[in-house]
Amino acid sequence: MFEGRQDQDVITVVLKSGETFTGSYMTQAGMHFVGTKAGKGDLIGKVVGPFDPEDVASVDVVTSREDIFAERRERALGDRLPGRDPVAREDFEYRLERLARAMVSEEGNRRTQLHRQFEELADRIELAASKRSWMIKSAYWALKSNEPPTLEDLWQSDVASPSLLRRPSPKDFDPDPKVRKSRDRLPPEIVADPNSVPNMLRRLRAAGLKAVISLAGDPPWERAIIQVDLAAGRTGRFSVDGRRIDGDMQWQLKWAGNDSTAGRKHYSRALRLETYAVLKAVVRGDAPASEPAIGTTQRMSM
Repeated sequence: MFEGRQDQDVITVVLKSGETFTGSYMTQAGMHFVGTKAGKGDLIGKVVGPFDPEDVASVDVVTSREDIFAERRERALGDRLPGRDPVAREDFEYRLERLARAMVSEEGNRRTQLHRQFEELADRIELAASKRSWMIKSAYWALKSNEPPTLEDLWQSDVASPSLLRRPSPKDFDPDPKVRKSRDRLPPEIVADPNSVPNMLRRLRAAGLKAVISLAGDPPWERAIIQVDLAAGRTGRFSVDGRRIDGDMQWQLKWAGNDSTAGRKHYSRALRLETYAVLKAVVRGDAPASEPAIGTTQRMSM
């Protein structure tokens, strides 16, 4: 009787005794149950069962699980924002921009619905959360300015964590996953500059130091803060702060540990580490130069 039924199908079970139960089907350990809605005077619904198949006269599906999920989706998304379904890269970018701008212009439930439409479309091309955030913040920015936003406009800082906020590139909207996952192309002058962000990161790692991009600008190869840990936790943490000034990439080495009595003790100890001398030499450019590791088609590790 219950063969082919799926959990969450709404079914009607008629027993041979004449009793009838309608509700959400559920099964556990080969046993069959029906979750009924709360009746008049009840605070919560009830679970009826298990049913002995020998006692069942019939089982009919009222609403399939697929139909229930489809109805829930329609309610969650609301009326679809007018416009054709995207096919090409440009279509996806344009549609997501329209959804973001429509969302921030609405309030209440409609804003929530349009946000779900935005997220559902972004899921189709696996757009990173940090790039979704850029698009939504840009939509808010467009409410008050016709100028394209800078990172500082959206974040009140010229650097942000790449995992939180990052400008999407055109290939991020491509429907082909191979294109989306292809390595970013860096400008040739960045590849050739030994002091560029990717090459500084390369030199630090080639020297055996634990270095990661903690904060990046826009574009990320023009401005970045590289975190270098010479000891566990923040007991030996330094930042290598870089920005391009008048065409030249300039770097500053700074303590990034705790600013406390204990932190100052850690700082004093860190200055005596052999790895600190290595770090200083790399930042000054005294360390032996290694070949640029970032080719024009390689991704700058974040």
